[in-house]
Amino acid sequence: MKKIIHAILIVFMAVSFAHAGSQQASSTLASAIIVNARAYLNEATATFWTDVEMLQWLNDGLVDLVGRSHCLEDTEDINLVANQVEYSITSTYLVVKAVRYVDSNDIERGLKTGKPAEVGWIENVQVPVHWYDWAGEIGVYPTLSSVTSEKVTLYLVTRPTAIASGVAVPTPAIYDKALTLYIVAQAWAKDRQMSKYGQAIGRYHAELDRYRQDLLVTTEKPKQ
Repeated sequence: MKKIIHAILIVFMAVSFAHAGSQQASSTLASAIIVNARAYLNEATATFWTDVEMLQWLNDGLVDLVGRSHCLEDTEDINLVANQVEYSITSTYLVVKAVRYVDSNDIERGLKTGKPAEVGWIENVQVPVHWYDWAGEIGVYPTLSSVTSEKVTLYLVTRPTAIASGVAVPTPAIYDKALTLYIVAQAWAKDRQMSKYGQAIGRYHAELDRYRQDLLVTTEKPKQ
């Protein structure tokens, strides 16, 4: 019995720390991140590496970081239309993580991941069961024959917009060091010092992995 309880606790902890989403944004300015990167490069003022290109690397790094960590999250509601499968996603996003269907009585049901080739071939149970993401549109099926106030809520990893040097980075503060290391890696790549690039990008990935844990739920029964 104790082993079963222990297994349940492990799964609960894994869910709690699966990724670093929903954390408060960092207050660190982009310019401060660049200053930190210059400290790693031992170049306090711009000579070989310009502030303009370092800011570009910072913005590239934000997209890469968010894509790997899923640390920027948002939702979008879409009102359903009778007999319509696909709907445009208006948010600027990287990944759709989940979709929830809400009927006219505000009863909520999570939808299962599907694919376009299944549309019209699965049993029509008169309510949406599956969703897919394709070319900026969300597909929901089976479709409803009539609607009143039914909708779906999309759970998204949002794409960060490019920022200026005087703006705070939108990612959580725990990723400030990772973002710094990403810039350092690109700087070494420009200088064609690929060994140093490899070390810096490896440290960048390691820094991300400190706060990201893949959730693996085993189907193996606990030993009695």
